[in-house]
Amino acid sequence: MTFLGNRRFSSVFETCTMRNILIYIGVAVVAVAIYGWYEFNRTVPTLEDAKADFTLTADELFDAFDGDEDGATAKYVGKVIEVSGTVIATEVKAEGSTVTLEAANAMVGGVNCAFATAPDVKEGQQVTLKCACQGFLMDVVMNNCNVVQQ
Repeated sequence: MTFLGNRRFSSVFETCTMRNILIYIGVAVVAVAIYGWYEFNRTVPTLEDAKADFTLTADELFDAFDGDEDGATAKYVGKVIEVSGTVIATEVKAEGSTVTLEAANAMVGGVNCAFATAPDVKEGQQVTLKCACQGFLMDVVMNNCNVVQQ
């Protein structure tokens, strides 16, 4: 029997047995399971030793996004930024904690920095943080942060 007139293609299907098909499916299932286990157990690399691409104040970073969001997104998102400013809020949760740095032109907040573990910072304190910039909502969103200077 030919499949669309191609004898070589049809002969491949005629020689495949149910055993071969089950072996291929089994190998695929094992490969997917190994990949899933790897992704599930993968940790986010720390930025402690990473070199900052930019060093800015919270005001400069917020104003860049507030003035030209598309330009700032292209320039800063996905980059490591060392940002300094005054802590106006801290929040500790089971899944991580956040520190908000004040930006003069922000109606509420300014630069929202997320940490895996709670940093030892207090409201009103001047800090320098190294974070990965994720974008802009109502605040500049920074993730995977580390305290550089308190």
